[in-house]
Amino acid sequence: MKPIYLLPLCILIGGCYSTSFNYSIASADASDDFAIILHGLRGKSSSFLKMEEALLSNGYNVCRVDYPSTVHSIQALADSAVREAIRRCEKAGGDTLYFVTHSLGAIVLRYFLQENELPRLGRVVFICPPHHGTELVDKFAWCGLFRTVNGPAGMQLGTATDGFIASLRLPDYDFGVVMSSRSINPLASAFIPGKDDGRVSIESAKLDGMRDFIMVRSHHHNSMKKTETIQRVINFMTCGEFERE
Repeated sequence: MKPIYLLPLCILIGGCYSTSFNYSIASADASDDFAIILHGLRGKSSSFLKMEEALLSNGYNVCRVDYPSTVHSIQALADSAVREAIRRCEKAGGDTLYFVTHSLGAIVLRYFLQENELPRLGRVVFICPPHHGTELVDKFAWCGLFRTVNGPAGMQLGTATDGFIASLRLPDYDFGVVMSSRSINPLASAFIPGKDDGRVSIESAKLDGMRDFIMVRSHHHNSMKKTETIQRVINFMTCGEFERE
């Protein structure tokens, strides 16, 4: 195999990921507020266990969603993963539904919320969201192995003006963005303009209408585990803004 064909794999492959739909609900005492958590591309909800513990301590019930992010399109994932999570939370007595998403999860949720009304929607926190796509998809769409590893949803994350990401409407609900500030993958960063976290540029994470924006000292894949991220997520859900140090 020529070295150029190994480049996309060196940039993107890593970690384990969910291969099926699964919904894990943890209940706080005497609360009808639910936080629904959506992981990113090739992710798993277990990455949010530390955040779940903190949310429970602050009175939020939690529904961690696992979904096969490399198998279906964003539209199909939204209709399956998000819709079922909402149904299960409502069945468990949920009233106000908050959302915390990472990376691809942000786009899955944005699509669902623009296509469906959710009257009891609380605040939304997007962690490292590719709101304007990622240039990595543009650069390596030619590689069949890259397309296989990313799956249909991952390949919808390009930055083309006529692409899926560009077709999304701006959110009409309260949302904040937490973005990681550093990259541990200089090879990937070489293909992303400006400052980035190894997958998404900082500018791509920003979106018109966001209520607040904050940077955390982390990289893309570890951002949801950081204490400062968790503290800021809870603060935004509760107060509508991120706490500053």
